[in-house]
Parts: sequence; structure tokens; C-alpha cells
Amino acid sequence: MKKVLFLAVVLGLVVFFSLSAFAATIGFEPGSQTVPVGESVSVNLVISGLGDGESPSLGGFDLFIEYDPTILALSDVSFGDPTLGDQLDVSGWGSLYDYSSYSSDVEYLFGLSYNLPWDLNDLQKPSFVLATLTFDTLSVGTSPLEIVDPDPPFFASRLADENGNCLSFDSQSGNISAVPVPTTLILLGSGLSGVWILRRKKFG
Repeated sequence: MKKVLFLAVVLGLVVFFSLSAFAATIGFEPGSQTVPVGESVSVNLVISGLGDGESPSLGGFDLFIEYDPTILALSDVSFGDPTLGDQLDVSGWGSLYDYSSYSSDVEYLFGLSYNLPWDLNDLQKPSFVLATLTFDTLSVGTSPLEIVDPDPPFFASRLADENGNCLSFDSQSGNISAVPVPTTLILLGSGLSGVWILRRKKFG
């Protein structure tokens, strides 16, 4: 009995460390940003830790991104890596992307590759940008950026490998801080506006 339990523990550890070795990581880059309130800001959603010329590769994703809607408003989502291109379509067979609002503070992102598993394993990079999210800043404050599971198991963030099987991953959070516009810039803007008005009156 003790021998069976020992073997079970050993097998469990082997499986655990095997899964851990192939866990991907998804995070936001840059992880932290500070911008004047009223300006737009973009952040990349990046995956890393995939196989380099081997399994596992990414075949699809369902991701729920949470943020503070009193500070940020999502204005655009663009999929694919700006430098490496669409890493879900490495062989030209196509891919499908979409995004929609799950709730006022959670955005849903979807991606699916139509490429063959061995093409994804051979050609997909081990790290790349999944999507670029652009936000408008609405008010002063700091909004966290989190990958969440809003209503598991029905609505949860998931990754699929090249064969459509569940791919384990770790998520890293980020944040965006909107700060007041510096007073000097406000005064400078007011001063330039005053000069422009005076010139119009003088030469008008």
C-alpha cells in the first residue's frame, strides 16, 4: 500500500512539473503607464513561454480583460503582433478574431487559428503580441488591468493549444494611471490663446 501511495505521489509530481514547465504567461506591456488625463494610451497584451519550434503553440483564446470604466474607456482593439504579424495565421490558412463588451468593466477578446497543428508548432514564435488595446482616459486615478474569470466555468479566460486542448497559463496584471494635466501647460495654453485673440483683434 505504501509503495502504491509513493508511486502515486511521484507520478503526481512528474505531471505537476511537466504542466508547470509548459505554462504560458500572458501579461500587459508596458506593465505600468502614466499619462495626462484626456489623452489616449495603448497597451499590448503579450503571451510568452510557448514552445520554440515545438509544442505547445497557441491555437486559440478566450480572454476577459477587466478595468475601471470610471477612469478608462476602451476605444480600439487591434489583433496581431505589429512586428511579427498574425501569429495565429503563420501558414496563410486564416484566423478569426473578435471582441465585445461582456459588462461595463470587462471586455471579451476571442481568437482562433485555422492553421494546422504542425505549422503552428514549427512557425509560431514563443512570444508575441496577441492584441493592442487603446483606451481614452476619462478621469484622474489608477485603473488596474486584469485577466479575469467573470463567471466560471461558463465565462472564463482560457487558452487552447495547437490541438484545441486546454493550455495552462499564468496571468500578470498591469495598470494605467491618469494624472492631472500640469498647471504650467494649462497656463501656457491659456497664454497662447490670449495672444492669438489679440492678434486677431489687431489685424482683423
